[in-house]
Amino acid sequence: MRKLVLLLGLVLAGCASTVPSNDPFGLNGAAERAHNTIPLPFSLLIPEGIRLGYDMRAYIASPEFGSFDSSIPAEAAFNEIYYQALEYSHDDLPVAFLAASFGSFEHENIPLALFHIKIPLTSEQHARFLLRWSHIPAHLYHIEELDRDKPQHFFASAWLKSAFGMNWLAELGGIAVEVGESLFVEGGSIDPRDLHANRDGIHFAKKAEGDPLEPPSRSLTKNP
Repeated sequence: MRKLVLLLGLVLAGCASTVPSNDPFGLNGAAERAHNTIPLPFSLLIPEGIRLGYDMRAYIASPEFGSFDSSIPAEAAFNEIYYQALEYSHDDLPVAFLAASFGSFEHENIPLALFHIKIPLTSEQHARFLLRWSHIPAHLYHIEELDRDKPQHFFASAWLKSAFGMNWLAELGGIAVEVGESLFVEGGSIDPRDLHANRDGIHFAKKAEGDPLEPPSRSLTKNP
Protein backbone atom coordinates (compact mmCIF):
# COMPACT_ATOMS: atom_id res chain seq x y z
CA MET A 1 0.00 0.00 0.00
CA ARG A 2 1.13 3.51 -0.74
CA LYS A 3 1.29 4.59 2.90
CA LEU A 4 3.90 1.92 3.58
CA VAL A 5 5.95 3.15 0.65
CA LEU A 6 5.81 6.70 1.98
CA LEU A 7 5.91 6.01 5.66
CA LEU A 8 9.50 5.70 6.77
CA GLY A 9 10.93 7.48 3.74
CA LEU A 10 9.98 10.84 5.17
CA VAL A 11 12.42 13.15 6.84
CA LEU A 12 11.27 12.99 10.44
CA ALA A 13 12.75 14.87 13.36
CA GLY A 14 15.60 15.91 11.13
CA CYS A 15 16.53 12.35 10.25
CA ALA A 16 15.89 10.45 7.02
CA SER A 17 14.36 6.97 7.28
CA THR A 18 14.85 4.04 4.95
CA VAL A 19 11.82 2.87 2.98
CA PRO A 20 11.09 -0.74 3.95
CA SER A 21 10.72 -3.34 1.22
CA ASN A 22 7.92 -5.19 3.05
CA ASP A 23 5.55 -4.77 5.97
CA PRO A 24 7.63 -5.76 9.00
CA PHE A 25 5.05 -4.61 11.55
CA GLY A 26 2.04 -6.25 9.88
CA LEU A 27 0.21 -2.94 9.49
CA ASN A 28 -1.61 -4.03 6.33
CA GLY A 29 -3.21 -6.97 8.09
CA ALA A 30 -4.07 -4.85 11.11
CA ALA A 31 -5.75 -2.28 8.87
CA GLU A 32 -7.80 -4.96 7.12
CA ARG A 33 -8.95 -6.49 10.40
CA ALA A 34 -9.86 -3.08 11.84
CA HIS A 35 -11.93 -2.06 8.81
CA ASN A 36 -15.73 -2.19 8.97
CA THR A 37 -15.80 -2.34 12.76
CA ILE A 38 -19.46 -1.32 12.75
CA PRO A 39 -21.52 -3.87 10.81
CA LEU A 40 -24.47 -3.30 8.52
CA PRO A 41 -27.10 -1.95 8.85
CA PHE A 42 -25.84 0.17 11.76
CA SER A 43 -22.96 1.54 9.71
CA LEU A 44 -25.49 3.18 7.37
CA LEU A 45 -26.78 5.33 10.24
CA ILE A 46 -23.42 6.79 11.26
CA PRO A 47 -21.59 9.62 9.44
CA GLU A 48 -18.70 8.22 7.46
CA GLY A 49 -16.01 10.12 9.35
CA ILE A 50 -17.24 8.74 12.68
CA ARG A 51 -17.74 5.23 11.27
CA LEU A 52 -14.18 5.20 9.97
CA GLY A 53 -13.09 6.75 13.26
CA TYR A 54 -14.19 3.54 14.99
CA ASP A 55 -12.08 1.63 12.48
CA MET A 56 -9.15 3.91 13.31
CA ARG A 57 -9.62 3.24 17.02
CA ALA A 58 -9.41 -0.48 16.36
CA TYR A 59 -6.36 0.04 14.17
CA ILE A 60 -4.53 2.20 16.71
CA ALA A 61 -5.36 -0.28 19.49
CA SER A 62 -3.95 -3.19 17.49
CA PRO A 63 -0.73 -4.85 18.70
CA GLU A 64 0.77 -4.25 15.26
CA PHE A 65 0.32 -0.50 15.50
CA GLY A 66 1.52 -0.57 19.11
CA SER A 67 4.72 -2.30 18.04
CA PHE A 68 5.14 0.19 15.21
CA ASP A 69 4.52 3.17 17.50
CA SER A 70 7.08 1.98 20.04
CA SER A 71 9.75 1.40 17.38
CA ILE A 72 9.76 4.63 15.39
CA PRO A 73 9.69 8.41 16.00
CA ALA A 74 6.40 9.90 17.16
CA GLU A 75 6.12 11.82 13.90
CA ALA A 76 6.09 8.60 11.87
CA ALA A 77 3.24 7.13 13.94
CA PHE A 78 1.41 10.46 13.66
CA ASN A 79 1.78 10.37 9.87
CA GLU A 80 0.63 6.75 9.74
CA ILE A 81 -2.61 7.62 11.53
CA TYR A 82 -3.36 10.19 8.83
CA TYR A 83 -2.33 7.97 5.92
CA GLN A 84 -4.46 5.06 7.15
CA ALA A 85 -7.46 7.35 7.63
CA LEU A 86 -6.87 8.73 4.14
CA GLU A 87 -6.77 5.21 2.74
CA TYR A 88 -9.97 4.19 4.54
CA SER A 89 -11.71 7.33 3.23
CA HIS A 90 -10.55 6.85 -0.38
CA ASP A 91 -8.81 10.26 -0.31
CA ASP A 92 -11.78 12.21 1.04
CA LEU A 93 -9.91 14.77 3.15
CA PRO A 94 -12.71 15.94 5.50
CA VAL A 95 -13.65 12.32 6.20
CA ALA A 96 -10.01 11.35 6.74
CA PHE A 97 -9.37 14.24 9.14
CA LEU A 98 -12.46 13.44 11.19
CA ALA A 99 -11.62 9.73 11.29
CA ALA A 100 -8.04 10.49 12.37
CA SER A 101 -9.23 12.83 15.11
CA PHE A 102 -11.90 10.43 16.37
CA GLY A 103 -9.49 7.53 16.25
CA SER A 104 -6.83 9.35 18.27
CA PHE A 105 -9.25 10.81 20.84
CA GLU A 106 -7.48 10.46 24.17
CA HIS A 107 -10.22 11.31 26.70
CA GLU A 108 -12.26 8.49 28.18
CA ASN A 109 -14.74 10.82 29.87
CA ILE A 110 -15.39 14.45 30.81
CA PRO A 111 -15.63 15.16 34.57
CA LEU A 112 -18.13 18.00 34.88
CA ALA A 113 -17.30 20.44 37.68
CA LEU A 114 -20.90 21.56 38.27
CA PHE A 115 -22.54 18.17 38.81
CA HIS A 116 -19.45 16.14 39.72
CA ILE A 117 -20.32 13.47 37.20
CA LYS A 118 -18.32 11.93 34.39
CA ILE A 119 -19.75 11.92 30.88
CA PRO A 120 -18.35 8.95 28.89
CA LEU A 121 -16.76 9.81 25.56
CA THR A 122 -16.09 6.30 24.31
CA SER A 123 -17.93 3.00 24.14
CA GLU A 124 -14.65 1.11 24.55
CA GLN A 125 -14.01 -1.16 27.49
CA HIS A 126 -11.63 0.51 29.95
CA ALA A 127 -8.78 -1.92 29.20
CA ARG A 128 -9.21 -1.40 25.46
CA PHE A 129 -9.24 2.38 25.91
CA LEU A 130 -6.02 2.26 27.93
CA LEU A 131 -4.39 0.09 25.27
CA ARG A 132 -5.34 2.47 22.47
CA TRP A 133 -4.34 5.47 24.58
CA SER A 134 -0.90 3.97 25.09
CA HIS A 135 -0.47 3.71 21.31
CA ILE A 136 -1.33 7.34 20.54
CA PRO A 137 1.92 9.13 19.60
CA ALA A 138 3.48 10.85 22.62
CA HIS A 139 5.92 13.77 22.90
CA LEU A 140 4.90 14.91 19.43
CA TYR A 141 6.29 18.38 20.12
CA HIS A 142 9.42 17.04 21.81
CA ILE A 143 8.83 18.37 25.29
CA GLU A 144 8.52 16.61 28.64
CA GLU A 145 4.70 16.41 28.54
CA LEU A 146 3.20 13.30 26.94
CA ASP A 147 0.92 15.42 24.73
CA ARG A 148 -1.23 12.47 23.67
CA ASP A 149 -4.10 14.92 23.16
CA LYS A 150 -2.28 16.88 20.45
CA PRO A 151 -3.13 14.55 17.51
CA GLN A 152 -6.86 14.90 18.22
CA HIS A 153 -6.56 18.70 18.38
CA PHE A 154 -4.51 18.82 15.19
CA PHE A 155 -6.79 16.60 13.12
CA ALA A 156 -10.03 18.06 14.50
CA SER A 157 -8.95 21.56 13.44
CA ALA A 158 -7.87 20.21 10.06
CA TRP A 159 -11.35 18.74 9.70
CA LEU A 160 -13.06 22.03 10.60
CA LYS A 161 -10.92 23.88 8.06
CA SER A 162 -11.43 21.26 5.34
CA ALA A 163 -15.16 20.81 5.93
CA PHE A 164 -16.15 24.48 6.28
CA GLY A 165 -13.32 26.24 4.47
CA MET A 166 -12.88 29.16 6.86
CA ASN A 167 -9.81 29.61 9.03
CA TRP A 168 -11.63 31.81 11.52
CA LEU A 169 -14.36 29.22 12.04
CA ALA A 170 -11.82 26.46 12.67
CA GLU A 171 -9.93 28.69 15.10
CA LEU A 172 -13.16 29.70 16.83
CA GLY A 173 -14.14 26.05 17.25
CA GLY A 174 -10.84 25.30 18.96
CA ILE A 175 -11.15 28.32 21.24
CA ALA A 176 -14.73 27.37 22.15
CA VAL A 177 -13.58 23.91 23.25
CA GLU A 178 -10.85 25.40 25.45
CA VAL A 179 -13.19 27.96 27.00
CA GLY A 180 -15.83 25.30 27.65
CA GLU A 181 -13.21 23.09 29.28
CA SER A 182 -12.06 25.93 31.54
CA LEU A 183 -15.64 26.71 32.60
CA PHE A 184 -17.26 23.32 32.99
CA VAL A 185 -14.60 20.60 33.36
CA GLU A 186 -12.98 19.77 36.67
CA GLY A 187 -9.40 21.03 36.60
CA GLY A 188 -9.92 22.42 33.11
CA SER A 189 -8.14 25.47 31.74
CA ILE A 190 -7.40 27.19 28.47
CA ASP A 191 -4.28 25.48 27.17
CA PRO A 192 -2.31 27.67 24.73
CA ARG A 193 -0.46 24.58 23.53
CA ASP A 194 -3.74 22.97 22.48
CA LEU A 195 -4.56 26.14 20.55
CA HIS A 196 -1.13 25.97 18.94
CA ALA A 197 -1.78 22.38 17.80
CA ASN A 198 -5.12 23.57 16.41
CA ARG A 199 -3.37 26.20 14.31
CA ASP A 200 -0.88 23.63 13.04
CA GLY A 201 -3.81 21.45 11.99
CA ILE A 202 -5.45 24.31 10.10
CA HIS A 203 -2.18 24.99 8.30
CA PHE A 204 -1.88 21.33 7.39
CA ALA A 205 -5.41 21.19 5.98
CA LYS A 206 -4.51 23.96 3.55
CA LYS A 207 -1.37 22.12 2.46
CA ALA A 208 -3.20 18.79 2.11
CA GLU A 209 -5.70 20.37 -0.26
CA GLY A 210 -2.82 20.85 -2.70
CA ASP A 211 -1.17 17.50 -1.94
CA PRO A 212 -3.11 14.89 0.08
CA LEU A 213 0.12 12.93 0.60
CA GLU A 214 1.76 15.83 2.42
CA PRO A 215 3.02 14.43 5.77
CA PRO A 216 1.18 16.11 8.64
CA SER A 217 4.38 16.07 10.70
CA ARG A 218 5.80 18.75 8.41
CA SER A 219 3.15 21.15 9.68
CA LEU A 220 4.19 20.77 13.32
CA THR A 221 5.85 23.93 14.62
CA LYS A 222 7.65 24.63 17.87
CA ASN A 223 5.14 24.42 20.71
CA PRO A 224 5.96 26.31 22.85
